Amino acid sequence: MAEPTCHYCRRPAEEECPACGRFYCGEHGEDVCIRCLSPEAAIPSATVFRGSLVLLVIASVVALFLWIDPPHQGAGSSPVIATVTAPGQSTGATATPTPSAIASASPAASATNAATPSALATSTAAVSPTTPANSYTVVTGDTLETIAKAHNTTTAQIQALNPGLDPNLLPGTVLVMP
Repeated sequence: MAEPTCHYCRRPAEEECPACGRFYCGEHGEDVCIRCLSPEAAIPSATVFRGSLVLLVIASVVALFLWIDPPHQGAGSSPVIATVTAPGQSTGATATPTPSAIASASPAASATNAATPSALATSTAAVSPTTPANSYTVVTGDTLETIAKAHNTTTAQIQALNPGLDPNLLPGTVLVMP
């Protein structure tokens, strides 16, 4: 097999460029070939440039959408208001729906509930505010320990009443207190 030659001057090659795979002699490079050392080699290709612009446009559209219509947040968002009326009642009663009331409002459940007026009256009773009588809203700087100490209780009791509670409390979180 013939000895490899320098890609640039056709002299015997001393090394192969790890970046592009071309052979080069000592005059046309040290760690990489002279082509890979040139400033033009650092400029991204047109495809990379166009792809970056497309991603920038997409990200701008998403940011604009989120700015105009931000997603609803858990504890800090306003509650969903549902109106439940039984036959012969006015539409003035509104309440925050409970999970059981939402489940009973499914199409299958409403087909069975629509048949009996007593079922509608029962579902009106099921939709009641779910604010606990003894609650605490977390503010900035609160820790589970300081809240427990201020309410003469323990962190274990607070965690037992609030299953799935994240120890990193977020401001606006409503805790059920013992």
